[in-house]
Parts: sequence; C-alpha cells; structure tokens
Amino acid sequence: MKAALLVALALIQPAHSWYPYECCSDHDCEPVQDAVEVPGGYRTHGIFVPLAKVRPSKDGNFHWCHRGDYVFCFFAPLAG
Repeated sequence: MKAALLVALALIQPAHSWYPYECCSDHDCEPVQDAVEVPGGYRTHGIFVPLAKVRPSKDGNFHWCHRGDYVFCFFAPLAG
C-alpha cells in the first residue's frame, strides 16, 4: 500500500511544476482519464467544462484543477 501511494505521488507531483498558480495554488489539480470533447467544451466526471476554461496541456494528457464541482482550469492535449 505504501509503495503504491509513493508511486501515485511521484506521478502527480511533477505535474504541479507546470500548473499555473492561479489555477490551483499548488493543490486541487490532478490528471483525468475520462475527459471527452463535447460541443462547447469537455465533460469529465459528469461535469461540463466550457472552452473558456480550457488551456493547452504541457504533457499531452488531460488534467483539471477543481474543488468539488467548481473547475478553475482544465488542460487538454493540443490538436495536432
């Protein structure tokens, strides 16, 4: 259990080095696996995220900065 927690922290922690402070204040951000593009934005965890909150992801994966249902920022891979 402890080893799994250390691996999870190692995977999440480096991403905070590029999350903008105004999005997460160094917390509340995490990768997401279930994001889908929908008209006008994205949906993840059953929450709609408008394009106004979408920023380019620096690692090519989806991430969001949120507290509960309120989304501060959402990061999506750039279309290539």
